[in-house]
Amino acid sequence: MTVYAIWPAVVAVAFALLLTYLPIFHRVGFNSGSGLRVNAIDGLRGFLALAVALHHSVIYYQYIRSGTWTVPPSRFYTLIGQIGVAYFFMVTGYLFWGKIVRAKGALDFPNLMVGRLFRLGPVYVFTISIAIAILYLKSGATLHVPASRYVMEVAQNLALGVLPLVEMNGTTGIIGVTAGVTWTLQYEWLFYVMLPVLAIFARAQSWHLPAAVFALALAVSLAFIDFNARFAIYSFFGCGMVCASLQERRLVLKLSPVAASLAIIGILVIVGMSYETAYRPEVSILLGTSFYFMLGGGTIFGLLVAKPSIKLGELSYGIYLMQGVALFAVFSIAPLKAFALESDANYWLAIFGALSGLVFASLAVHILIERPGIELGRKIRRAKAFIPITLNETQ
Repeated sequence: MTVYAIWPAVVAVAFALLLTYLPIFHRVGFNSGSGLRVNAIDGLRGFLALAVALHHSVIYYQYIRSGTWTVPPSRFYTLIGQIGVAYFFMVTGYLFWGKIVRAKGALDFPNLMVGRLFRLGPVYVFTISIAIAILYLKSGATLHVPASRYVMEVAQNLALGVLPLVEMNGTTGIIGVTAGVTWTLQYEWLFYVMLPVLAIFARAQSWHLPAAVFALALAVSLAFIDFNARFAIYSFFGCGMVCASLQERRLVLKLSPVAASLAIIGILVIVGMSYETAYRPEVSILLGTSFYFMLGGGTIFGLLVAKPSIKLGELSYGIYLMQGVALFAVFSIAPLKAFALESDANYWLAIFGALSGLVFASLAVHILIERPGIELGRKIRRAKAFIPITLNETQ
């Protein structure tokens, strides 16, 4: 067994699913995926968050040994993290473009941003505040930079992912506490800011599909021209938009669940065997096709619609955002770190412990912070007399 063996990741995911059967999870009411929501996507999000956490867990093996934070020397563990991020962007493009299309381009942008602020903000501020406190204590609980500079560093790191994270107080280590996951929020916020422009092309039924196809084609073309990962990432949003438009036009191919599941698995196998990175334009098309098959009934043999998957999907934002804190918490304990570095098997035992703690912490944050934050946002919107928008606030 090595750290880069695949089977421990499978065991870790299965263990996380089993945790959802514990009585404590019954305290939380989870979405059933009814209405226009797609069950497979609800369940998918939990696997995506776990995939990114496993990706960073293996990166952490290098980090605690050498201080180097880079993609692991394993195609599997590199791709599962990148594919997880890719699908997250597709889900965003699919959900928001689909809602706007169904509303015929009607968009109350202030309402949208208030909803996003209170959906994403509370857990973000909580998590990054923990990271800030940890780094301050690591630096001896003493300011090593001018107070004005430190305030600016704190403000930038608390900017809800709009700005990149920076090192603080003249020390290093922000990546080790956060796993650097907040970079994806910059792309999310940019997509939200673009929605008023995109909504123009959703006002007529004949416009939205060509507009989505054009947006995807533009991103893919630019990615092919300079092989910039940024454009490949934009194409993931485009894939989600195209899928939403195809669904609205009733152009989703309805396959049998078995056939659709096999198609999804086949595409993932092709990507895994053919590419070293998911941030390529052709990979975005392949993954977008697999996402399309999910809309057509692909549930990976029921796995994506199983109750444990739906539960983890509801906790996915906390799992995604707090994974760095969970890993840091385990490996900052000297005896645990020494135990983990004794052997590769021990390292994976430590990772199982970190992921278990991450799931429970995400559950607590979901109950105590995430849901109250969403409800507070709703109350503020009602108090300000904003017109209710159709976009789902729980995403």
